[in-house]
Amino acid sequence: MKKLVLLSVFSLVFLGASAQAKIQFANTKHDFGNVKEAKGPVSHVFTFKNTGNAPLVIQNVETSCGCTSPEYTKEPVQPGKSGIVKATFDPSGRPNYFDKNLTVISNAENNRVILNIKGNVEAKVLTVEEQYPHAIDKVRFKNSILEMYKILSTGIRTENMEVINTGTTPAILVFENVPAHINIKAEPVSIPAGAKGTINCTFNAAKKKDYGYVADDVTIKIKSVKGTLTVRANIEEDFSVLTPTELEKAPVAAAEKTNHQFDKIKKGEKVTGTFEIKNEGKTDLIIRKITNDCDCVQSSIDNNTVKPGKSATLKLELIANDLGEKFYGTTVITNSPKKRQLTFYLIGTIGE
Repeated sequence: MKKLVLLSVFSLVFLGASAQAKIQFANTKHDFGNVKEAKGPVSHVFTFKNTGNAPLVIQNVETSCGCTSPEYTKEPVQPGKSGIVKATFDPSGRPNYFDKNLTVISNAENNRVILNIKGNVEAKVLTVEEQYPHAIDKVRFKNSILEMYKILSTGIRTENMEVINTGTTPAILVFENVPAHINIKAEPVSIPAGAKGTINCTFNAAKKKDYGYVADDVTIKIKSVKGTLTVRANIEEDFSVLTPTELEKAPVAAAEKTNHQFDKIKKGEKVTGTFEIKNEGKTDLIIRKITNDCDCVQSSIDNNTVKPGKSATLKLELIANDLGEKFYGTTVITNSPKKRQLTFYLIGTIGE
């Protein structure tokens, strides 16, 4: 009798120890086929069954893209019962083919199961207002910024922007306050009613005599209506003009410390960080330009020309305005071919 009792207890302990949920999906892949962007999000429900001998709990469903959102059975699924994972895909702004995964994490024996959805998004037909969102009078522009991208300091670059005249009479674009380094015109000069035209812009970086990201506002007048088009560029120094000897003797910008971590401070308080910029080259290091990501940071440097082997001190002062964890960057542009720019950061938390 004692042996039978011990055997029964052992069996119960063994069965308890081996109790395990197991998740089994009817299918793990779904092809939506063609999805129309204009109709909005689409969803598919994956069903699963707990084929184990213990309650099944889905702990989380992770997605490979913010365009995909999951819903799933939250309560424990008993052995033999079923639950669902619903995958919703938002096609907005995502034309063409998509292939996304969802990872189902649970307490099951197979605790990570990957579900897959795919399909093809048919782009919606955009209205004129959507294609050309910026307007001056009856002429609509694709953007209020004409991006020139990267230009060498000795270079010239031309970019175009398409416009459309939605009015019932021809439109003539008159450009005012145009800086000397920009040449801008419309083609044709008179854009017929209902027709498209082009703004042609040429940017001469040698005439601009600046470095880094620059922006110029050009006024466009159409009849009596005025608007602004911003011409933006990123000017990099042209080191290709240097001889091999000049490159070998060129300045080398270096900094051992690029981050200043500050403790939590209150709004309105000030933080100061100092950094050393060293010249490890053989000729003078020139600080071309210093730019701050935020107006709340003021920067100063004690020397714009750093002799070989010497250092300059960069001082950054932050006046805390916004709450939360902050990461403020300051970029220093130099004449160092090996290190065109250095970026320094003030990092910390601002509280009430």
